Amino acid sequence: MRILVTNDDGIDSPGVWALAEAMSHVGETLLVAPDAQRSGSGTSVTMRSDMSIVEVPSATQGIRAYAVGGTPTDCVILGLWRLAQGDIDLIVSGINLGGNMGTDILYSGTVMATLQGFYREIPSMAVSLAIKGQVPELRFDVASKVAEMLALNMTNGTMPGQGILNVNVPSIPSELVKGIAVTTAASSSYVRLVAGQQDGRHSWSPQAAAEMGIHEGTDIWAVFEDWISLTPLRPAVTDHDSIPALAEHVSTLQSDLQRAVLGGTE
Repeated sequence: MRILVTNDDGIDSPGVWALAEAMSHVGETLLVAPDAQRSGSGTSVTMRSDMSIVEVPSATQGIRAYAVGGTPTDCVILGLWRLAQGDIDLIVSGINLGGNMGTDILYSGTVMATLQGFYREIPSMAVSLAIKGQVPELRFDVASKVAEMLALNMTNGTMPGQGILNVNVPSIPSELVKGIAVTTAASSSYVRLVAGQQDGRHSWSPQAAAEMGIHEGTDIWAVFEDWISLTPLRPAVTDHDSIPALAEHVSTLQSDLQRAVLGGTE
């Protein structure tokens, strides 16, 4: 079993090392992460500049670790084809410092890095530590145990693995976690853009529960209720529901096109 671990918080994040160590209990682990903070990079790839690949000292024996001068998606692509020669059985991204839920999933570097696994039919999972209010301690220990348990179930075939599993773990002591909830992605954002009171600069910050219109059964609801949220994702590019209605207008579109391009000749 060979596992590729990445993140968007960078190679120095304690979350990615906690995740890599947990994955080393499941199989041979390769860690390939950005050399700097790349949060919010979504599916971005580096197109017009070279990318460095530097092996770094590993905090856990048996784990090969590399820092890449690129995005999380770059890391997965380079990890798969340059460093592992395509021999990867599971891709795991995280542990992100902050939740990745609702519509924010679409620009999350943590979650979108796993898209490369989905396209290649490699089971993939994104793990995030959802923080509510002031937290005295970041519970990477809880999130890494959850990730290890899920990885074992994904790799031994007892758990569906055809899509992306988006995991959000509330940053609370394990004894306060109510359990695991299978959820949908909320149709609202988990974060909001706020302006500083003094200098007017803007930054992203988690919203209060009352501001989001939380609906039961969604990922945001689960985390605010102290559940671990498991959201299966299956990205699709084509809007299949719109094809029949669009096809009905093809003849009209063709006539309009001929008049516009061919000067009205039929």
